[in-house]
Amino acid sequence: MRVARCAVLLAATAVVAWPGQGKAQGTSVPLDSATAAVIAPIIDQARAARLPVDLLYVKAREGQVRRVPLTAIESAVRALAQRLYAANEALAPNPSEQELRAAADAMKAGVPVETLRAMRKAGKDGSLAVPLGVLTELVVSGVPVEKASMQVVDLLNHGAVPKNFIALNERVQQDVLAGRRPEESLDLRLKGIFPTLPQPAQATGDGFIQSTTPKRPR
Repeated sequence: MRVARCAVLLAATAVVAWPGQGKAQGTSVPLDSATAAVIAPIIDQARAARLPVDLLYVKAREGQVRRVPLTAIESAVRALAQRLYAANEALAPNPSEQELRAAADAMKAGVPVETLRAMRKAGKDGSLAVPLGVLTELVVSGVPVEKASMQVVDLLNHGAVPKNFIALNERVQQDVLAGRRPEESLDLRLKGIFPTLPQPAQATGDGFIQSTTPKRPR
């Protein structure tokens, strides 16, 4: 499980599944004519905006394999396209396909677009695929969105690289499995990671990690 989790974060190519579905299904199944027709306008608009349309096709195929009604497939594909549009704008100027996929997952989990903008500013030209994947996992594990977002941005501001994010996520997930509260685990594990970064942060008395930058994006 631990190896699989690292592989997912490193690749940052996870696809948002249908409710109740653990992973993508039927990704190689050809679309039937009715499904292809209903999503065609969405695909055309996404392609014109130079967004990765493969993810939209995968979403449609998942619905088709599960015999989801066409109206539901159209709604799901449109919602995903909207998240990709928003992510593309927030992660400008040139987000990679992996970053867009990871951002779409993060937004699905409740991460606001403002966090994506803050991450792009903090991460500069570095890939945000892994940080976004870790942010999503933290939120899904139970860390409040605002706190998880703030700390991930802080890590980027202080020079964290993918291996730092992966290590953080592994330790938090292990703590959660052992019964520790996700938010408590995040506070604890950050204390061990920040001092190793190029610009260490300082822990405050209330358990939060205090950034050494003048302002901390939310």
